[in-house]
Amino acid sequence: MLSGNMLKVLQLVSEKTMNLNDLRKATRLPERMLKGIVDALSEKGYVESGEGGVSITDKGKEALKKTQL
Repeated sequence: MLSGNMLKVLQLVSEKTMNLNDLRKATRLPERMLKGIVDALSEKGYVESGEGGVSITDKGKEALKKTQL
């Protein structure tokens, strides 16, 4: 199950790859909390983090679709 903040991050990175600073500005979440959310989404296989930023995976896209039904 995705929390509200997890869902918000997933929706944002589904539109474009974003770095943590851009995500922090868009979500207005504290950096520590945001990092925890990104780590949790990554552990679930919903996002990938790299030098280019945070991007959604196919598994993340499927999870996002299920929440929009």
